[in-house]
Amino acid sequence: MRFSTIIATIFIAITVAWLPYCASAEEVYRWVDENGVVHFGDRAPDKGDAEKVAIQSGSDTPSPAASDPESPFTEPTEPSYAQQRRDARQALKQERAAEAEITSEICQQARDVVAQLEPSPRVNVTHEDGTVTRMDDNDRLEGLAEAKAFVSENCDKFP
Repeated sequence: MRFSTIIATIFIAITVAWLPYCASAEEVYRWVDENGVVHFGDRAPDKGDAEKVAIQSGSDTPSPAASDPESPFTEPTEPSYAQQRRDARQALKQERAAEAEITSEICQQARDVVAQLEPSPRVNVTHEDGTVTRMDDNDRLEGLAEAKAFVSENCDKFP
């Protein structure tokens, strides 16, 4: 074997053995982007705040989250952007369900009015003071038309 080949082999072996130590000695940065995603890298981003992370070596050391409550590995107290979106969708879903329930109740009342006014030409109305009068045919037909229109426009999707 030639002398230069032996020197090159030794140089490569030393370089390969030295690389893990060099890689572990570099600084590591942690930052959160505008979407709430946590990133780690060997360079801080150009814009935004990044914090330097202390890297612990060895397998017998406790995890940073368990030993230090201020560690960058602890969960953020503010919900992430994705969690905020999920919460907003859930709130909108609950609001729509409440509106659907109210609309369903109003539809049932309108159907009851149709069921009361449609078959009978004589409808008696009890007023707040307790007096009872007969509903005029024009008023009955007008109320029936309004109730049917409301049912056809708003109640088709509710049973």
